[in-house]
Amino acid sequence: MSRTHLPALDGLRALAVYLVLLFHAGMQVVAGGYVGVDLFFVLSGFLVSGVILAELDRTGRLRLGAFYARRVRRLLPAAVVVVVATGATFVLLTSVVRRLSLVGDARSALLYYANWNFLTRSEDYFATDVEKSPFLHFWSLAIEEQFYVVFPLLLVGLYYANRRRSWALAAGIGLLLVLSLGSQFYWMSADPGHAYYGTDARLYQLLAGALLAVAVRAGWSNRRPVASGAAGLVLLLVVASGWWSLNTSWRGLLATVASVLLISGLLSAGGPVVRLFELRVPVYLGKISYGTYLWHWPVLLVLLEFFAVRPLVLAAMAAVLSTALAALSAELLELPVRRWVGPASVQWPVAVSGVLASAIVAVAVMTPMLQSPRQPALADDGAGFVAMGADRQRVPGDLDWQEISADIGRGRPCAEPKNCFLVENDGPTVLLVGDSHAKMLAPMMKKLANQRGFSLAANILRGCPWQAGLSNRTRPPEARELCNDLRDEWYDEAIETIRPDLTILVSQSYDLDLKYRDTLTRIGGSDETVDELVANTTRETLDRLSELGTRTLVVHDTIRVDGDPLDCLARATYVAECLVPVPIGTSVTDSILVSEAVARDDMFSVDINPVICPDAPLCRPILRGRVVWRDFNHLTTKITLKLRNRIWARVEATGALDDLGFAPARRPGA
Repeated sequence: MSRTHLPALDGLRALAVYLVLLFHAGMQVVAGGYVGVDLFFVLSGFLVSGVILAELDRTGRLRLGAFYARRVRRLLPAAVVVVVATGATFVLLTSVVRRLSLVGDARSALLYYANWNFLTRSEDYFATDVEKSPFLHFWSLAIEEQFYVVFPLLLVGLYYANRRRSWALAAGIGLLLVLSLGSQFYWMSADPGHAYYGTDARLYQLLAGALLAVAVRAGWSNRRPVASGAAGLVLLLVVASGWWSLNTSWRGLLATVASVLLISGLLSAGGPVVRLFELRVPVYLGKISYGTYLWHWPVLLVLLEFFAVRPLVLAAMAAVLSTALAALSAELLELPVRRWVGPASVQWPVAVSGVLASAIVAVAVMTPMLQSPRQPALADDGAGFVAMGADRQRVPGDLDWQEISADIGRGRPCAEPKNCFLVENDGPTVLLVGDSHAKMLAPMMKKLANQRGFSLAANILRGCPWQAGLSNRTRPPEARELCNDLRDEWYDEAIETIRPDLTILVSQSYDLDLKYRDTLTRIGGSDETVDELVANTTRETLDRLSELGTRTLVVHDTIRVDGDPLDCLARATYVAECLVPVPIGTSVTDSILVSEAVARDDMFSVDINPVICPDAPLCRPILRGRVVWRDFNHLTTKITLKLRNRIWARVEATGALDDLGFAPARRPGA
């Protein structure tokens, strides 16, 4: 038996998968249990490299077709079944609105670029439900597959170079490991999301396993202390526990060290750690660990649709169900497929056809399945919304949910003020500045500008507040830098070039959302509290605009919905099932704006909520034939376009337009 196929290593897989499962179930005792993925990475790098090196030593060459065919037979059948079954289950459980974002996730899972897909989505201001995707866990499998595609070719080259230079193999892998570590350290502070999902930043763990395989091949294992296995196990469990407060990057680095120690210790002929992982139960669970990993995350999400239980109970339920599904998959699908090898002439066709089949399923099966408009068979009662039986208006059957979900408005960042104009007319000039909330109002403002003869310039960047000096750390580094550039000195240049008669400022109140309260900072740093930071940057920016000689109008927060209004409508029969209650209280930012509008002669504020919610304290999710909310805090552009004259009338009522030469507002009902 090859040293890279010892039973104890199967037992180690069981530890890895159940650490991840317990973490995903919310068990605080394993708050760092996601390091099971790090253990998987190191173990995969070790095993794959060991297999390749063993074949090269035995035959002098690597049959790439056979290698890739083995990977396809090992990974694709189970993955395709899980993705299709998960998609079908979510069609039964959820509305089309919740499923629209899953189309791209399913494709990325089947085509093994899920890590880059979820990295992009985690940086997307509008993607608020990344963690709810049943395909999220495929990110780690994507990294492994990307490694499997390229690394064998590199390893073969290094192997032949090693014949001439005995240090080439270890040095080559070591150099790549160092480069990947450098990437991890860079992204650790620049963009933690990239540090976690990026292939470049995680390859060091697979390469650490590969380097261990090279060391074992060179005879290092004969001089290895047996105690390394115990030391590695203890360190891994400590890193996986909730006792030690570490960020994901440092936890991953320590988990890699622990994994190398543990794997090397399991290569010995005996010892308590080896005997523990050689027990029949962990060995069997390790052999089906791939299936358990595939099933555990969608199983957890489905359980959470029905049960509100303690994490321990949830973990037990998920462990039993996912393990049972994995065992069934192994017996009926995975093992039969893996046992069939076939002649050498069919290995490349097997590998290529497997990839093509996965691609066909991704496009031809998952897309129509997840975009199906059918109502969920097991719909809930629309928790978070108010139902009133007196209103029997039905939800229109012709609503295009995909179009509504994608209705994010138009607007662009504008680094050069002279190029910021969206509409040029002979009337006054309006400058629109803000984040995605300004973006959702931009089509309405453009329509009003064309109707009323004023010019409109805009500088809009999602996730970028209008306050100069305020930075949002949830955005990726390049977006933060662009936001800083578009707000700080840009104001001076823009006001001078555009010469707006009125500057309209629109952003969500970042201090209202707990997600952002912990991520707002002042550029350059400060010791201000979040409330002080928001108040100070708001006043500083208003002072600055006042000094530059422009009148300002600030738009208050629009009503935020406790839940997903589109999801509710997609499941409902009657509109009244999804009535939205007006939230109680106000944000710190809105309170500041009210007081500043009173204190300043050249600053005004407007609340458009009475227009979009004329029946307060309950708001209709469909008004005058238009869906009101696209998500929990963004209006659709169609409702703002429909209500533009009413909204403009409220702007006019603030006095912000007085004496600036604007045409009077039309009758609100027009």
